Amino acid sequence: MLTARISTLALTPPVTVDSGSSVAGLVDQVQKQKVGCVLVCKDGRLVGIITERDMLLKVVARDVNYSEPVDKFMTANPITLSPEHTIGDAANLMNERNFRHIPVVGADGQATGIVSIKDIISIVAESFPEQVLNLPPRPHQKMETPEGG
Repeated sequence: MLTARISTLALTPPVTVDSGSSVAGLVDQVQKQKVGCVLVCKDGRLVGIITERDMLLKVVARDVNYSEPVDKFMTANPITLSPEHTIGDAANLMNERNFRHIPVVGADGQATGIVSIKDIISIVAESFPEQVLNLPPRPHQKMETPEGG
């Protein structure tokens, strides 16, 4: 499971905006597409990422003019993975760097998808359904009596 290549995942194409686009356009895309992050591209190449966290910390409840360019609020030159990296590489990077989304970029420099924490959780749940479904409501909780007993 964790040694499988990212290319084996059915990643959805990333939602992108052009560098220089307005924050208003970004917000519109996030609402329409219902996504947790948007990639910022210039001439088809990835130059940045804006996540829900970026929106909350840098835009929402701030005195931001929504006509300002997204470049001002994005994380520039984000860490990326290639389709040849493994799912384990993505999980480790997410854990180490506290990421929820990692862009996947092909050899041509084009963003082909985004690996999300949701993807990783789905893989774990599908690979170990019995263990996941039988977890107590709180992981540290111990059941005093067996189910049905």
